[in-house]
Amino acid sequence: MNPGPGDHTRVRELLGREPQGRYEIVVRDADDQPVVLRNAPFLDDGTPMPTLFWLIGPDEIRRVGQLEAAGGVNAAEADVDPTELADAHARYAAERDAAIAPDHLGPRPSGGVGGTRLGVKCLHAHWAWHLAGGNDPVGRWIAERLAPASNPVAVLEHEQTLLRHVSVTDVAIPWGPSNLTARWLADTDPPRPEALTNALGAITDHLDDLVRLDPSLLALDTLEFAGDTIESLAGVELGTSATPGSIELSRQSAEEIFRMVATETTGDRAANPGLPSTHVDSIVATCSIVVAFMRRLRLDRITPQVSPRD
Repeated sequence: MNPGPGDHTRVRELLGREPQGRYEIVVRDADDQPVVLRNAPFLDDGTPMPTLFWLIGPDEIRRVGQLEAAGGVNAAEADVDPTELADAHARYAAERDAAIAPDHLGPRPSGGVGGTRLGVKCLHAHWAWHLAGGNDPVGRWIAERLAPASNPVAVLEHEQTLLRHVSVTDVAIPWGPSNLTARWLADTDPPRPEALTNALGAITDHLDDLVRLDPSLLALDTLEFAGDTIESLAGVELGTSATPGSIELSRQSAEEIFRMVATETTGDRAANPGLPSTHVDSIVATCSIVVAFMRRLRLDRITPQVSPRD
């Protein structure tokens, strides 16, 4: 599709400069905004242009950029069959070179996807070709990792919280119940209000960074939580250690539990029939993590996943 005047203005905005060669818009998003360009094999000044398909959609660039930042280039090269990848480079080059006049003399574009003949150079170039309908094994590899998770989940491990969501890869927040307790919540019994504020802030700071990278987090209606300390949180809510496999916890209930356990002494918490003795010390940190998630992501409810007990 040849770009109209409005298209050209938008392409210039997305590129941050005037396009230097002829192009077509071959992929658009749901709002009819350009996502992928198909470039001519030469720029206007005759410079060879090896990249046939160019990714310019800001959301797609961000998502693939996250995958690259997580080591995606090396991972894709290791996972994709090298023969399939070499064949893909050859197909890409053939499609590009077919647009060059047979009588062309002088420099010509070379290489395959991203201008390379071997391996993986740029995930953005592979994703652009895939979106444009290209038969690209790296594009399919990317698609598997960009696919939305069917069950978003935050896993509380002892010294990190692993967020598995719609992002390109699992994201680890470097605070879990154990190290959050040791850093902020172990000095006094019960913890001081300022210590609770610091614990909440430590989680929120990392969530702020994640929301900037992936604003779709704010579109979540609910979030599943997992981990052994989450089972204890469910037990506190129900008042018994015999819990079902799944319950829902509202924002109001989570806040109430947080206020309760944060103002109780260790001895008082130990008397709670739903709280195992192994988590008496860490339940405040567990609540801090859950409440920080619910506040920052504006969640009305969560689903603590627990193992059924008799």
